[in-house]
Amino acid sequence: MKKLFAILMAAMMLLCCVACGGGNDTPTPTPTPGTDTDTPVSLTVGTGGTAGTYYAYTNAVGMILGEATGYSYNVISTGGSVANINGIEDGDYNMAIVQNDTMIKAYNKLDDFNFPSAITSFSVLGEVYSEVMQIVVRGDLKDTVKTLADVKGLRVSIGDAGSGTEANAKALLAAYGVSLDDITAQNLSAGSSADAMKDGKLDVFFFTSGAPTTAITELQTAMSIYLLGLDDAVMDAFIADNKVGDYAVYAKMAVTHDQYDCIPADAPITTIGVTATYIVSNSLSEDQVYNMTKALWENKDEIAKAHAVGSGMDINNAFVTIGNVPLHAGAARYYTEMGLSVG
Repeated sequence: MKKLFAILMAAMMLLCCVACGGGNDTPTPTPTPGTDTDTPVSLTVGTGGTAGTYYAYTNAVGMILGEATGYSYNVISTGGSVANINGIEDGDYNMAIVQNDTMIKAYNKLDDFNFPSAITSFSVLGEVYSEVMQIVVRGDLKDTVKTLADVKGLRVSIGDAGSGTEANAKALLAAYGVSLDDITAQNLSAGSSADAMKDGKLDVFFFTSGAPTTAITELQTAMSIYLLGLDDAVMDAFIADNKVGDYAVYAKMAVTHDQYDCIPADAPITTIGVTATYIVSNSLSEDQVYNMTKALWENKDEIAKAHAVGSGMDINNAFVTIGNVPLHAGAARYYTEMGLSVG
């Protein structure tokens, strides 16, 4: 009797396995970015420090694009542009926000230190807002630090190691005849720089970002600071010397009282600007990037409500300063539908 019962139980289990598809031991594959599938995919997005604009802005964008596309956007805090581009090359990120100058240098191997070989595993989704090279100085140094040449002997944060800010800081210091040996250089994020300045451990810090940015707006309420402008002659030479072929990578930009209270209403400063640009891995499919690009621009009003720099989004400027870095086929398809010439 026991033997008969065991046989019956075994037969029932076999029937259950067949009915449930248990005869197939191959698991259903998890969708990966770049495949054409109706199943939502998960994208990992590289940004910057948590106190910077890249991180906050992309968190807002990720939520809005997630609702519009059905894709999941996992926003990661990183060291910034250089780390993001290397992360896409290494397969760590599917999407990232970067400075257009850093991206052009990576693509064309114009920065041997950060990019010992050309990185061409990414393409452009679109430029989204302008950034400025911001130089924050302790308020009590107003009478002694009038130009960037005056920072010699001071404690200066040049940004996270390997960031676009660091590259910009080194280039601007060199343009004013200041070497890293002339200062006490530190590699701090914007948030850590602001904290160090509040604690009396830092005199000056660089940060390339959209304006306003949280680290600076909060710092100006805690202590006296000012932003240092750049000289026209230096900016003109810097812009001319850093062209890539016929492409002007940099431009002059004003920073005003509307952005930071510490800047007098009647005395805006002028510095050098770049463009925050979304790039994507070339492994992403044309349809997927098309959907992402469409969602980005068709929800720009919602993005502007979620973060102030979103008000600067203009589809007509979506790829004007990307140099020879190509648009992703999906992005190009959307811009063409919108009547823009993609070249």
